[in-house]
Amino acid sequence: MELYIAGGCGEHGRNCFYLETEDIAWLVDCGVMAGAEGDGKFPHLNEKQIEKLQAVFLTHSHADHTGAIPWLLRQGYEGPIIATTPTFSQLPFECHQKMELDKICMPTEKGTIGKLGVRWGRSGHCEGSVWLQFFTENKTIFFSGDYTEASKIYPCDRLRDQYADLAVVDCAYGHDTQMDVEYIDNVVKTVKELLMKGKTVFLPVPKYGRGLDLLLLLSGEIPEIPLYGDEHFMQQAQRACHGGEWYRTFPGEYLQRLQHLKEDTLKSEGIVFLSDPQLRGVTGECARILLEAGACGVMTGTPEPGSFSEELMKSGKMIFVRYPVHLNEASCRKLLVENQIERVVYYHSTEFCCENRIKIPHEK
Repeated sequence: MELYIAGGCGEHGRNCFYLETEDIAWLVDCGVMAGAEGDGKFPHLNEKQIEKLQAVFLTHSHADHTGAIPWLLRQGYEGPIIATTPTFSQLPFECHQKMELDKICMPTEKGTIGKLGVRWGRSGHCEGSVWLQFFTENKTIFFSGDYTEASKIYPCDRLRDQYADLAVVDCAYGHDTQMDVEYIDNVVKTVKELLMKGKTVFLPVPKYGRGLDLLLLLSGEIPEIPLYGDEHFMQQAQRACHGGEWYRTFPGEYLQRLQHLKEDTLKSEGIVFLSDPQLRGVTGECARILLEAGACGVMTGTPEPGSFSEELMKSGKMIFVRYPVHLNEASCRKLLVENQIERVVYYHSTEFCCENRIKIPHEK
C-alpha cells in the first residue's frame, strides 16, 4: 500500500491524499489552494492516478478539502464521491455519483465499500465533518479530518484506544503552544475591549463551522450585548435549535441565546456575524458600511491571500484572534498518547513537511 500526498502537507490548503493498493485506489479530500492561480491551485494528481481512482471520500465541505472536485470531474473521474448527508447539502456544486456515508454505517461502526473497510466518526469541526478510518490488506489507515473536541455546538466522537499503521492528523496550528481555553479567553477579552471603546464588532465566519460556537461563547460572556447575523447565519442558528445527530444537546440557556439572535447586519452597536470569512460579495459590502460607521472586525480564522479580509488585517481595520477549530502540535501529541499509531503525518500546516510518497509494507 502507498500513500501519495497530493496536497495539504507543508502548506495550508489543497488537502488531498491518494491511497493505492494492488486492488483499489481512493482519495481522501480534494481541495484547492486559496490565492493560487490557474492549475497551481489544484492537487498534484496525474492522469494515470485519476484513471485508477475508484472512490473519493470527503471529510467535510470546506473548499480547502472539496473545492477541486469539479476539476477532478473535468479530468475524467466518474466514480462515487462519498461524504455525509450534511456535507453534500453544503457543497456549492452537484455530485452526480454520490454515496452518503451516514447511510452506509453509523458513527464509530464499521462498514464496507467494495473491498474497502471503513469506519467514521464526527470530528467536531462543523455539521457533517468526520474523521475516517480505512481497513485493507490487514492495514489500518486513519485520517482525522479537521478535528476538535472543544466545540460546544458540534459533537465529536473522540478518538481513544484506536490503532493505525499510519495516521494523517490535523495540526493546523503547528508549534503554537496555547491551549484551547487560552485561545477562547483571548477572543472574549478582545471583543469586550472593543465594545468598551464603543465599537460595533463584526466577525467574518465560515458558512458552516465556528460561527455558532462564537455566538454561544459571546452571548454567555457578554449577555447584555445585542447580537445580529445575516440571513445564512440565522438559518444555521435555527438548524442548531432543532438539534439532531450533528448538534450537541443544548441546555435551555443555550437555546435562548440562539433564539435571541436578530437578522440584521448594519447595526451601529453590538456584535454582527457575517457568513464569509474572506468577506466576498455582499458580506464585504456589509463590512465596508460597518467600517465607515466606525466598526472593527475580529478575524478568528485564516485570511486568504488577496482577500478583503487580508486587506483589512494589513490596514489594522480587523484584528486577528484565533478561535480553536483545529489542533496544534501539543494537542496532537496528547491525542496520540490516547491511541496506538505506528506512523504519523501532520497536515494542514506549513510547519510540518514529509516525503510525498509513503509506503506501508505488507506484513512478512
